[in-house]
Amino acid sequence: MLFLAVSLGFYAENLREGMIHKEQVKTNMRSLLSDLRSDLTLFDSVIERNQYSYTMADSLIELLHADISNTPEIYFTARSVTSNVGYYYSNSKSFDQMKSAGLLRFIHPKSLLDSIGNYYVSFQWLANQTDLMRLKLDEVHKGNNVLFDSYVFYQMMKVDYNIFNGRHLVIRKPEGHPALLSIDYKNLNAVSLNYHYYSSTSKFYNRTATIQRQRAAQLIELIKKEYSFD
Repeated sequence: MLFLAVSLGFYAENLREGMIHKEQVKTNMRSLLSDLRSDLTLFDSVIERNQYSYTMADSLIELLHADISNTPEIYFTARSVTSNVGYYYSNSKSFDQMKSAGLLRFIHPKSLLDSIGNYYVSFQWLANQTDLMRLKLDEVHKGNNVLFDSYVFYQMMKVDYNIFNGRHLVIRKPEGHPALLSIDYKNLNAVSLNYHYYSSTSKFYNRTATIQRQRAAQLIELIKKEYSFD
């Protein structure tokens, strides 16, 4: 009888702890769902900005090789690129809290836990590409000094930073026909190459981000289905 009483006590305690953990997981999963939705918002915003940025970079490359007399458009496209670069990151606060609290092992089914883990691990790949993007953008910035007048850029950026067309910032076009500091082919080609490498990197970056956005959307639906969230 004593053994049975002790066993029942352990069973009741385990059942109570299981119910507590289940409720804790559900509460944290609701927070995780909110984090994923904020990730989607960021993805949508940054994907659009980067698409605009690399499209303008491609336009600049065409101008530098075909029509260097169109300096207003050259200045506009060049500065539009660097004022519309965005980076991807995840709001992983809820996931990190669950991991540190040891609650991940209580997530069921295992396929859902695997999906959550894969989603956050995948951000390491995006982080690596973010570093490469920063490097390519830094090369663009450093190379621009051979062609562009800094004061023209300064005047173009007198805009209201709270006003966006869609999700990208539209800057002012320069007044008149500002001169390029050089029309030497080597300088034109060097600047063009910087923008080309940036554009290529940005396109690949956005492609990876689009895949990651799809993972976030799918994960949201899995969590809503499993936990009957709205």
